[in-house]
Amino acid sequence: MKKALYILPLPILLLLFWSFSAGYAPQKTKVAIEFNYTLADTSLLKPEAVHLKKTILLANLIIHNHYSKKPLSDDISKQMFNRYLSDLDDSRMYFFNEDINKFTPYETQLDDMLQEGNLDLAYTIFNIYKQRVLERMKENIDMLLSDEEFDFKKDEYLNTDRENVAWAKNKAELDDVWRKQIKNSVLGLLLSDKTQAEAKEIIKTRFETYQRNINQMKSEDVFETYMNSLTETYDPHTAYFSPINSQNFQMNMNKSFEGIGARLQTQSDHTVITEIMPGGPAFRNKELNANDKIIGVAQGDDGEVKDVIGWRINDVVALIRGEKGSVVRLQIISASAGTNEPPKIVRLVRDKINIEDQSASKKMYEITEKGKTLKIGVITIPSFYINFEEYRQRKPDYKGTTNDTKKLIQELEAEGMDALVIDLRYNGGGALQEAIDLTGLFIKTGPVVQVRDTKGDIDVSSDENPLLVYEGPLAVMVNSFSASASEIFAGAIQDYKRGLIIGEQTFGKGTVQSQIDLNRYVRDSDEDLGQLNLTLSKFYRITGSSTQHQGVIPDIQMPSIYGRDKVGESAQPNALAWDEIKSARFTAVNQVTPSLVNKLKKSYEKRLQTDPSLKDLMSYIEESRELQERAKISLNLEKRRVESEEYKKKAETRAKLLEQSAVTEGSYKDIKDAYLKNTLHIIVEMKSEEGKKE
Repeated sequence: MKKALYILPLPILLLLFWSFSAGYAPQKTKVAIEFNYTLADTSLLKPEAVHLKKTILLANLIIHNHYSKKPLSDDISKQMFNRYLSDLDDSRMYFFNEDINKFTPYETQLDDMLQEGNLDLAYTIFNIYKQRVLERMKENIDMLLSDEEFDFKKDEYLNTDRENVAWAKNKAELDDVWRKQIKNSVLGLLLSDKTQAEAKEIIKTRFETYQRNINQMKSEDVFETYMNSLTETYDPHTAYFSPINSQNFQMNMNKSFEGIGARLQTQSDHTVITEIMPGGPAFRNKELNANDKIIGVAQGDDGEVKDVIGWRINDVVALIRGEKGSVVRLQIISASAGTNEPPKIVRLVRDKINIEDQSASKKMYEITEKGKTLKIGVITIPSFYINFEEYRQRKPDYKGTTNDTKKLIQELEAEGMDALVIDLRYNGGGALQEAIDLTGLFIKTGPVVQVRDTKGDIDVSSDENPLLVYEGPLAVMVNSFSASASEIFAGAIQDYKRGLIIGEQTFGKGTVQSQIDLNRYVRDSDEDLGQLNLTLSKFYRITGSSTQHQGVIPDIQMPSIYGRDKVGESAQPNALAWDEIKSARFTAVNQVTPSLVNKLKKSYEKRLQTDPSLKDLMSYIEESRELQERAKISLNLEKRRVESEEYKKKAETRAKLLEQSAVTEGSYKDIKDAYLKNTLHIIVEMKSEEGKKE
């Protein structure tokens, strides 16, 4: 695959250099929002000179180099305006309608302001937001310090879906929303065996943390939030990183550290898991997923859970990281949790994350059906990894996904393997070349993936090694968290009709980002400017279909607890659209035919209708999705206590269901992974059909 180039047109470069010269003074759009601050002048944040430079630079880099080629416009301005308000106050708990009315006249002018380096509106809005937050936190703390106790016998409800509610008309309206919000927080702690006094103290500490955090925010924090309201209008993977966050990003990408193996970010008041790192404690535990919220952290098996709602991300990370071998317990609200579902505790043993932990692994399963025993090999690939140092040294056996998988296949075949399963569940991608080379183990030669750049040029990456490592029956397992390089491999195997794809529809990330050091474009800056992660290319399958949004749809689709509106690229705002290009030239091997897929699918669907454990699992998933859609929470203690007990029972039931399968006897009974068991059953049938053809 050819390396992408990030070259600005010459006129743009000249504009940038001229813009940063001392004599440049563009005409600025004036912002005249009248507001009486109670904040001290020293508390008001203002843009620094470097931010004016970076605003013009970032705007030009994005509009001239982003894959979509969208120019700045009034429409982009409106989207950016709404994103900025949402990023500050997504639950509409601070701003009043009159505040929004003062901001709205400028909603179509942000595009002009960006190109002028004008940040007046951004900082004016933020300072008003800061004042509203500090006012509200003081009132909330006063409420908690009062002697008045909440009436938990009263039948009233809290609406948790506030994303699209109207902005509050007055203070009294927001007061009632906050009263219910605080009452709900207290009630949740009562259900965790806290007294009302203890619960109030915990929540008061949260509000004091909010106060401290917003008072600690710096001008760069505001700038980063504002510029990302621009990047988010282009796509969810384009992002500006401040100098310190750029350094943290690079450290996470390049170095090992001792912890749980998860990447985190702040969303509103919560710390949210954005990625589970392959091979780490969180990956091995299997109880954590992307989009789970961390609301508490405890040290060891006996340490008290420390509430971390409202904490800065660096402080949460500091609590979670620790010495290898030590225990940390996380209090989690699952991404799949219903509105009233209580949080769960996940116990993890900290460990060092490195390439060895990401290695592919194998296991052989002996399955006996109808008097015949088959050996099914399963290779689990957590990520598409490569040891770049060994690769650069041209070592033929360098550490990488393809070389490791090749060895494992040879070992399994030496043990008498009859069929192979490649497990790519939770594999978020990695080195694209490894996905291409891995595909080459199962096909002779041919294209694997197409990449289209911002100019519309298409690069076809192919497997050019005619060596076939494995020619037998093949299945590939995927789920909603299989993304990027995983989708390239699974899509190629499906398009060549080389193997059967089984599981859930994959994530659907079909875009390619590159990291751009902003200092490359400024010749007179002696300070770190941060970086821009910019979407420059798009992946396409060899059929011409994009993996964007759609991902890979399995030949045999298994039930998923996650809806496409909750997990996957389709759940991301402003994700680039799915589209098609011309198909590459390739010849399918047709080892998986439409008639074979139909037979296996019918057999599986029959089990879905008749097998008690699968029927129960489907019912649980339907019920869970229904609960996820509920937006009203009862603030009656007894009702919530009953609901909490029901959730616990359902969670126990689910745990048991996931340890069951369509086949609960014979060779399958000791396999606790329901999805793996069904996959093994399907590939045994697949092998049986192959035998009939012979």
